[in-house]
Amino acid sequence: MEISAVKLRNSYQINYVDTNNLFVNQNALCVVETEHGVDIGNVFKCRKYQSASGLEVKGKLLRLITQDDLKQIPEIEAIERNAFNKCREKARAKNLDMKLISVKCLFDRTKIIFYFVAENRIDFRELVRDLASIFRTRIEMRQIGVRDEARLVGGYGPCGKQLCCMHQSEDFEPVSIKMAKEQSLNLNSLKISGMCGRLLCCLGYEYKLYKEINDGMPDLGAEIRAGDVTYLVTGVDTLKETIQMRHRERTVEIMKSDLETRDGMYILKKEVVTRIEKSDDDSADEDVYKL
Repeated sequence: MEISAVKLRNSYQINYVDTNNLFVNQNALCVVETEHGVDIGNVFKCRKYQSASGLEVKGKLLRLITQDDLKQIPEIEAIERNAFNKCREKARAKNLDMKLISVKCLFDRTKIIFYFVAENRIDFRELVRDLASIFRTRIEMRQIGVRDEARLVGGYGPCGKQLCCMHQSEDFEPVSIKMAKEQSLNLNSLKISGMCGRLLCCLGYEYKLYKEINDGMPDLGAEIRAGDVTYLVTGVDTLKETIQMRHRERTVEIMKSDLETRDGMYILKKEVVTRIEKSDDDSADEDVYKL
């Protein structure tokens, strides 16, 4: 089966749909039928997947977009703007403690979806009836979290790129403070939090790599035996897999591969100890001696 990855109009959600024997290129605009209705989608990936890939197919491509379809987009956007204003006006009149984030009208106009944020559960049944009487179509209210709000609103992170959540699938991967600790990041909440106030999504990108490399790396302050001398670890560079250790006035930088463990102790390999012992006086006087 040929499956295309499609991002629907005015939505963060990524849908995998049946290409339906259509010849489409990347970035092609298509009319897409999903479980939520008919809408316009942008094809950003098109390839053949095996059924064992585990992807969940949620719809199919209907056709490539036409000029008539394009002419309808401004009308739909006008409906969305009007619906946004009407919903906010009605919610304020009813004293509903909710923050309206975005409104989406499906391309076939069979449903208008209102996305909002609220601290508590909202009884919006009366609001839905009012909106349905105005727009004469199905109304759906979706309460979302602050991470979804950031994804819908969009923006740029401290790295200068678009927010990671805008390019992810519908479900968020869990992010924990443990991931920041594993990468030796500054645990200041302002440094590791996104515009949503939650931990940065990107903390999980390299977590597995850092965890794999850190396995077998000593912690700061750990002791390393080098023959009859005991060094203290003063610095660790995970990505370079280097360790700085100090004994009295001498600092030596070694590689992770130079270490071995014995009875729970970190011990330098004999050939590394020999290189240290044979180092000349000029090298010994340097601030950091690199093996």
